Amino acid sequence: MSSTSSQRTPLKLISAAETEKRLKLLYQISSQTSTELRTQLEMALKLTTELIGMDIGIISEVKDENYTVQYFYPPDSGLHVGQEFILGSTYCSITLKSDDVVAINHMSESEHNRHPCYEAFSLESYIGIPILIDGELYGTINFSSPKPKEGGFIPSDYILVRLLGEWVGATVKRDRIQTELRQKNELYELISSNSADMICIHDVEGVYEFVSPSSKSILGYTPEELLGKNHYHLIHEEDIEFLRENTHKDLRDAKTVSSVEYRIRNKKGDYIWFESSVTPVKGKDGEVQQLQSVSRDITDRKKVDLLFKSAQEMANVGGWEFEVDTNRLYWTDELYRIYELPIGSEINLEEVIEFFPGSSKDKIISVINRAVERGDSYDITLPFITANGTRKWVRAIGTAHTQDGKTKSMSGTFQDVTIQIDSEKKIVSQNERLKAITATRDKLYSIIAHDLKGAFQGILGMAELLKMELKDIIPVESDTEFKLSLLHMSAQNAYELLENLLDWVRMQDSDIEVNKESIDLEEVLVKSISLMQSAASRKGIEIKQEIYPILMDGDSKMLATVFRNLISNAIKYTDKGGEIKISAKQLTDKVEIVVQDEGVGMNEEIIQSLFDKNNRPQRKGTMSEKGTGLGLILCSELIELHDGSISVESKEGEGSTFTVLLPIH
Repeated sequence: MSSTSSQRTPLKLISAAETEKRLKLLYQISSQTSTELRTQLEMALKLTTELIGMDIGIISEVKDENYTVQYFYPPDSGLHVGQEFILGSTYCSITLKSDDVVAINHMSESEHNRHPCYEAFSLESYIGIPILIDGELYGTINFSSPKPKEGGFIPSDYILVRLLGEWVGATVKRDRIQTELRQKNELYELISSNSADMICIHDVEGVYEFVSPSSKSILGYTPEELLGKNHYHLIHEEDIEFLRENTHKDLRDAKTVSSVEYRIRNKKGDYIWFESSVTPVKGKDGEVQQLQSVSRDITDRKKVDLLFKSAQEMANVGGWEFEVDTNRLYWTDELYRIYELPIGSEINLEEVIEFFPGSSKDKIISVINRAVERGDSYDITLPFITANGTRKWVRAIGTAHTQDGKTKSMSGTFQDVTIQIDSEKKIVSQNERLKAITATRDKLYSIIAHDLKGAFQGILGMAELLKMELKDIIPVESDTEFKLSLLHMSAQNAYELLENLLDWVRMQDSDIEVNKESIDLEEVLVKSISLMQSAASRKGIEIKQEIYPILMDGDSKMLATVFRNLISNAIKYTDKGGEIKISAKQLTDKVEIVVQDEGVGMNEEIIQSLFDKNNRPQRKGTMSEKGTGLGLILCSELIELHDGSISVESKEGEGSTFTVLLPIH
């Protein structure tokens, strides 16, 4: 095959420097730190493609007549993992006829210029080699370009691709082996984690003579690691004496130990809790020859017990049990702590009842007596004084346990709820203060709504009156006329802001109701436009209307507020002499209202924050009119109350279009 390759591609004599580059590349590829197969192979493709001046590098898998792309470079080549081709439509069909490197410098001038791959993709240069794993074909590694290979492939390119093919085959094989081993290990670990208890045989001194395989999953030791070791050497030093005194003697006397709990050290050096049952194995002479043990890890159960104990302490909950016939009372440690008594001290029912002061004592006696006599349960919260004189609130819960209709015992819990009671009292107090603050605030809103609105209406009226009286005296576009217009516009803006604020506050307090009725949308829109006409005229803005009578269900006052705000915004952000278009039309069961302006428009960042209460944009208009961003938020909430929607389309410098969709019914 090498002779055939030389006829297709004349080899070029090169310097030792080029060979050294390719050897360094092979070293770089083979010494990658990543252990992830895809990362390794894709890096190899990248480095090789760039060094030999190709555009595309591919590692394929070939099965029968199917060619599948498994790895490729560059990422934007248009290829994807798993992409399939018919083998005969790829240059690799040429490669697989060889057992060595195939290189073609200029496909159109070669004997393969009519190959289906050339006709489909016009790839002019190509170099590749088959990849073999254990003598079996895996696929190919190849590099190609739509440009001819200037000067042709050099001898070290052949060596590079040949060695690279061998490295890929070895790397894929190693990954397969590692994957297979990992799967076997995972299966083994799964079996181990669900294995039975640890079964062992010891001599009479505790030395392991047999250990079941489950020791690996329970203690981390293999059976071989434990054989010959003394069991006692793994036991926690605090538990050894207990075991020697309570179990070892019984075992020597041939007595079975049914259950004993202790701590044992695992291979990691951590102590876990063990529960063991040990049976003596006697010889013919009746003497104990060996000990057979069955052990299990009870660490989780112990943790639950400790957590329960900790939970009792954290929640200040103690448990108790009372035997009616013997008058004996049993407490958990936490109950002693609540009473502030020494743990384990002698207690009786009559004494502990004395800790309840005044009427609380009568109440606790009453519920206990009723529980004993009737078998009732109780749940009561009472004041309480500890042995140290600490005043607390406690919740006492008790349940009677009866037999043959007679209460034999009682049990329950006793919880220190002082913090909860104090918190509840604080909440009640804070609620009262909040009610008073709310009442004061509502009075303030009432004053603002009545007095300030009245004052603004007076200012607006006076400004309008001044303009009318002085229109024949003051020249048009004079400084005085401008100031009067500015005065009127400022007062109008402030008035609109005040109305928006009051409406928005009422909505936040849920103090606003939708009074839907049959309305003529045209009438509401035209009235809203007429109220804003003077503001538009002052800026020389023409408002064009395309509105028709449409009957729908809605709150005319709320919708008027929406339309006024949208029109006001359009005027505010439109230059002098501009144009605003307002239209309304019916769409089956909805109404579409559109307010379109030729104003300054908005960028995407502003559009995204238009209806955000916490990040509303505040922009000045084309005549420096102030904007708070509150109007659109109010519009959105009022439209939402009508089960409608609002959207916006805008480009900076090209104006904005607001579209409102409302249901007809």
